[in-house]
Amino acid sequence: MAVVPWARLHAQPGLDAVRAFARTHALRPGDAPVAVGFSGGADSTALLLAAVHAWGPAALRALHVHHGLQADADRFAIHAQDVCAAWGVACEVVHARVPTVPGGSIEEQARVARYTVMGAAAVRAGCRWLLLGHQADDQVESLLLALLRGAGPKGLAAMPAAVERDGVWLGRPLLEVTAAALRATLDAQGVAYIDDPMNQDPAFRRSRIRHELLPVVARLEPGWARTLPRAAALCAQAAACVDARAAEDLAGCRANGGLRLAALRELDAARMSEVLRAWLGEVGIRASAGQLKALIRQVRCSAGGAVGLRVVLAGTVVTRNREILCRDAQHL
Repeated sequence: MAVVPWARLHAQPGLDAVRAFARTHALRPGDAPVAVGFSGGADSTALLLAAVHAWGPAALRALHVHHGLQADADRFAIHAQDVCAAWGVACEVVHARVPTVPGGSIEEQARVARYTVMGAAAVRAGCRWLLLGHQADDQVESLLLALLRGAGPKGLAAMPAAVERDGVWLGRPLLEVTAAALRATLDAQGVAYIDDPMNQDPAFRRSRIRHELLPVVARLEPGWARTLPRAAALCAQAAACVDARAAEDLAGCRANGGLRLAALRELDAARMSEVLRAWLGEVGIRASAGQLKALIRQVRCSAGGAVGLRVVLAGTVVTRNREILCRDAQHL
């Protein structure tokens, strides 16, 4: 199918969303091109079309990730290159190796690999921003996945509209636009896009939420596309407040490369948990609720002179050196 020239197409409602995002985040292409993650699917096609209308094709760099996970991966890459060639957008196909982790999620591993290679390609191209095509449905799916995992405010905040990662800003301009609205724009104008069969595969939990749970939610609450992303935004605000308070508490507890046990014991369980989570996060440790609970219990017991404080977390031992809580990777 021939690709319709972008100048003959309209890009609403994606264009309004991109322009609003650019105003909010002071995104001005200027001398630095804007990278766009371009799978060739409906969402990224709508995003690329909106970005071309907003800034012109010369200001953009499309990045297509070839995972090699599907038989049609080569065809997807060719489609992405054809669209970009017709619209005058420079396109780079970047290859990602998805490691096999026993018991791990292939979805999660592919996501991490995708972000890694796209971020690196954006930095190489001199881009300050990498725009992604996540939309309102994706945001709601992320919220529901986090809820089913029993996540707290940070997890329920789902995907941030903008976040800096490894030297490039990730932007999601379409989080308030539904997938149906984006597809309707493309379908009405005969714009071709890829339908990834993995999005229909019931083996993936996100796919089941999309096709089984969301229709039920839509019947119960027709305004879900507004209300659930708003709930995620409110959780993001709450998480930011929690993080700010934890940073203050953490600063007040620091001493000699660790944390003062006496200062920690002055905090209630919720605040101590956030301080410990932030402190462990500095060295890349993500402690579970159970691990934090065990560590808090031992910190409390240290008031009675207990000397056996010891918790093993992801290759690091959290232990006691007199009245200081220490992280130590050497005593495993």
